Amino acid sequence: MSDGIIHELAAAQERSPEVEVALSDSLLRRLMDDSPVRAGLVGESAALSTLFEKLRRLARSDVPVLLQGEVGVGKECAARALHLNSQRSAGPFVAESGAALREELFMRHLFGHARGAFTGATATVPGLFDSADGGTLYLDEVAEVPLPVQACLVRVLETGEYRPLGSPHARRSSFRLITSSSSDLADLVASGAFRRDLYFRLRGAIVDVPPLRERRRDIMPLAEQVIREEAQRLAITPAVVSEGARAALLAYGWPGNLRELRNEIRQAVALCGAEPLTPAAFQFLRETPPQRARESSGSFLKAKVSDVEAAAIRDALRLAAGNKTAAARRLGVTRRTLYRRLERLAVENKTVS
Repeated sequence: MSDGIIHELAAAQERSPEVEVALSDSLLRRLMDDSPVRAGLVGESAALSTLFEKLRRLARSDVPVLLQGEVGVGKECAARALHLNSQRSAGPFVAESGAALREELFMRHLFGHARGAFTGATATVPGLFDSADGGTLYLDEVAEVPLPVQACLVRVLETGEYRPLGSPHARRSSFRLITSSSSDLADLVASGAFRRDLYFRLRGAIVDVPPLRERRRDIMPLAEQVIREEAQRLAITPAVVSEGARAALLAYGWPGNLRELRNEIRQAVALCGAEPLTPAAFQFLRETPPQRARESSGSFLKAKVSDVEAAAIRDALRLAAGNKTAAARRLGVTRRTLYRRLERLAVENKTVS
């Protein structure tokens, strides 16, 4: 937000009401334009702030950007943030996955085709290059793009021209290219699985999108956002997250990142509605802790398993008014298993009142 706009807004308030309204509306629009758009990048962790600042700076130019990160970290959100904060924000944002289409369909999808280009082509159909003109083209999982298609993509990036299938005429399209990959493209280039010339054209700037386990401060804001969205969709009061559930969410390693978190919260709200979300509502806690610890790529969960179990048992016993059979049902385990865990965790006299 620039100081100049603020001074103009203050000056407008000293003028006549008619002028004040007109100028204020105009200046407020400029203030909105001057504010960065997060596009789903929720949270205030240092890792997210660093990411967003880099995206905000890169949004000023048209340099190609390669987003790297694990599956589910929010690479498409980062791509949308780049687009919405750029000079192309009024143009289209066109997204496609490199893993979504077979080779022949990918060519058709990228370039479009003319009427009569092949059997069944009864009309001219624009491709992704056409659709992204004036905006941004985002290719997710670019490592999965077939090698013949990669060669054609290199040609388009070199010349700025492409030819729809079956058309004798070359076309041009002005778009900013953003790609992403959960694989290391440099390793794929070394093994011959990805074209070196395309790699160097895509990596104008490389941005690493951090996994959720490195953004623990963002877990609860993200969870609460999904709870509000689901509550609005179901027309219910947003559910409260219990102490035990909060501890479990913060302790878990989230190998599936934001995608896994969103799915866990959605199914928990579907199960509980407006009732408090306890550990019993979450699928990731229904499996044995050692198995989940192996799936999680961080050691943080292993150190916190006892704390999470104790909190889950405490919540279950409280909601069951101390009835261990009912508490075991809530936890999805047998009564004998509950007793064994109580014994192992030593929570009967320490953490369970």
